[in-house]
Amino acid sequence: MDKILSQDEISALFSAMAADDLGLGQMQEASVPRRVANYDFHRADRISQDQIRSLHLLYDYFGRNFASSLSAYLRAFVDVNLISIDQVPYSDFLKLLPDPTLFSSLGMRPLESNVALELNPSVVFPMIDMLLGGPGNTPLGERSLTEIELNIIEGVVKLAMRDLKEAWRPIMDIEFYLDGMGSKPQMFQIVAPGETVVAVGLEIKVGENSGMMNICVPSRMLKTNRHRFAQQWNIRRQKVLGSEAEKILGLLQPASIPMTGELRDSSLTVEDLLKISIGDVIQLTGRVGDPALLCIAGVAKFQGRMIARRGKKAFEISREYNV
Repeated sequence: MDKILSQDEISALFSAMAADDLGLGQMQEASVPRRVANYDFHRADRISQDQIRSLHLLYDYFGRNFASSLSAYLRAFVDVNLISIDQVPYSDFLKLLPDPTLFSSLGMRPLESNVALELNPSVVFPMIDMLLGGPGNTPLGERSLTEIELNIIEGVVKLAMRDLKEAWRPIMDIEFYLDGMGSKPQMFQIVAPGETVVAVGLEIKVGENSGMMNICVPSRMLKTNRHRFAQQWNIRRQKVLGSEAEKILGLLQPASIPMTGELRDSSLTVEDLLKISIGDVIQLTGRVGDPALLCIAGVAKFQGRMIARRGKKAFEISREYNV
């Protein structure tokens, strides 16, 4: 016959089971150390450091190209330097921008995404003044751009779009188009306020004026195409570097370099040098048949001898000069 437990016996049994479970849990905690790390769910879509390094190379290349293009467009010296690349929420990116400013939303075909391009008023107004024939003055006080000024500065934005397309070519072929432009950044929501974006800051110097150009790229787009960074960047970057080397060589080839035939290894004191006059004969250490040196820009490259050819002095190369 089964024994029926009383209420006191049942309570004592449950108390003993609870004590055993607590002891087992403490033993497990002591045997397996736990690691705790902070995790921000608002920044769950951050991209890798490898992509950040690739973006650094990409926008550094864009800055150099844009500086050349803008210098020719404004007919003035322009310098563009990459300052920073940060991952921040889109709302924080908007808070860092001046208001009013020049804010453009750029679409990207075939991607279903937009990037933001912002130009500080400290460089926008001097550019507009230069395009209208002025010296690059800045108006007093803060104000929004007029419709006429937006139409004038649109050429600079399209110039940046062209150089952005060229800079992104090693990763993918993107066709940028102007989706919207205005003076209020809050009017353009390219992504949700809490979504993480990559903020690229470039400093632009136009004459005596300087300001920032900020480019905002959604990290979602970068994560979707991360395989393109891994597979195509290194190969295409080498091709770009090769074409740059050929371009530099093509620019250097027409340059003129001075060549001289020299007799070296002779010395003279300053006292004797001061006594030299017209008609004096200077005795050299070398013999008459010793080779002379052909120097290019002051650097000895070949050995040979001085000759006469078609009534002119010439240099006949016999071998390379080895130090």
